[in-house]
Amino acid sequence: MSFIFTQADLKGLTVQQLRAKRAEIINDLEARGLRLEDCPHIQISIRFIDEALARIISRNIKPRRP
Repeated sequence: MSFIFTQADLKGLTVQQLRAKRAEIINDLEARGLRLEDCPHIQISIRFIDEALARIISRNIKPRRP
């Protein structure tokens, strides 16, 4: 399975879908006996997923009223 994702591939996904993709990638690496550091192309995909998650979460945080 290919785990190379671009920012465009992740657009429109929910937090749950993004977290599931991230977990799937990490689990696949572990099953193959690899580390994230062994696969720079996968590191980029994980970074894009993390950035997409951060954007969604920051957008959903509502400011507190004093």
